[in-house]
Amino acid sequence: MPSYYRWVIVGVLWLGHAISFMNMASLGTLAPIIKEDLVLTSVQLGFFISIVSMGACFSQIPAGMLTDRLGVRTMLTLSVGLMGFFFLLFSLAPSFLTALLFLFLYGLSNGVIIPTASRSVLDWFPTVGRATAMGVKQTGVNFGGILAGVLIPALAIYFSWRKSLLLVGIVELILAGFVYKMVRESPYSSQSPRSSLQWKKVFQVAFHPQMLILGGMGFCFMASQFCFSAYLTLFLTKELHYPIIQAGQYFALSYLAGAAARLFWSLASDYFLGGRRKGILLAVTGIMFLSSFSLGLISFFPSLFFLSLFVVLAFGVSGIGWNALYLTMLGESLGEQSIGLATGAGYFWGFMGSLICPPFFGYLVDIAGLYAYSWQFLAGCAALAIFLLTLYKEPEKK
Repeated sequence: MPSYYRWVIVGVLWLGHAISFMNMASLGTLAPIIKEDLVLTSVQLGFFISIVSMGACFSQIPAGMLTDRLGVRTMLTLSVGLMGFFFLLFSLAPSFLTALLFLFLYGLSNGVIIPTASRSVLDWFPTVGRATAMGVKQTGVNFGGILAGVLIPALAIYFSWRKSLLLVGIVELILAGFVYKMVRESPYSSQSPRSSLQWKKVFQVAFHPQMLILGGMGFCFMASQFCFSAYLTLFLTKELHYPIIQAGQYFALSYLAGAAARLFWSLASDYFLGGRRKGILLAVTGIMFLSSFSLGLISFFPSLFFLSLFVVLAFGVSGIGWNALYLTMLGESLGEQSIGLATGAGYFWGFMGSLICPPFFGYLVDIAGLYAYSWQFLAGCAALAIFLLTLYKEPEKK
């Protein structure tokens, strides 16, 4: 295979992430329409995000183990195909409970992407360059957010939210065949034998002290990103009275800023700090704290609405831009033979944040009648992540 083929692999992984997050983010950008159509409360809407996260949480460790054993090609193809199939079924759901069932199954499929794609990047790239490749791959998440903010609301207004998501599911089923055709296993991964399916090893990795620290950080990061994705459009339309198209544009801009930030943070880590990640992630988390706190201030004092775009962009470069560095830290934390398992274990703990926190965020909105306390809750998550980062001992880079 030619030397540039590793970047072809990154492109296919990018597509998988774009599909994965566009689907999930659509639940947030279409929240005002879906909430009205299915007669939902803010808490019930939060459960939509939580049930996807529950499915993804349950599939993280098995997906990581199976990826270490079966390889990337099979697992990535299954993930994209099943995501399209279950998203199609969600578009046909007649009730809240049926929608929850299909979203849970969708979440199981969605959870395969992260350990599979991370394994592929760490197989194909050397230590210096990994974070950059991971950053490029992770901009697929941001592009998915941009599509969810710009394309999906427009389709929903022109057709309906159900028909627009039905079309998305059909296209993704077709793309699964493209993924299978394009992806190959890395020739370098043969240097590290595949892990066997040993549950003892699963518990050793999942409860390793370093992994618990990384998992706690992931909990805070995922809680912040998923709450932001689920409720930003509602906050802008219901509390600041923005039109849904403008709110969707703000949502898309936050993910565009996050895409640029993921590349910037990754390049800085690889080529300015020689592969060290911790210091830059501390700076990212500090920005996330300030932007979450500022969103709460805008809710308390609506006259500050003119700052909303700046604050949303700041959250984009931090609360959305954290992912590539964190994934690289996970993959490097416990050795090359367990990259998929380590990534799956870290994201198992991380997805607990996106499982628990969106309904709690919505509960705070319902009881307070405004979003201020919910945004301050996310500021608290960022503060906890900063504390955990100070405890993390980064492996020395050669």
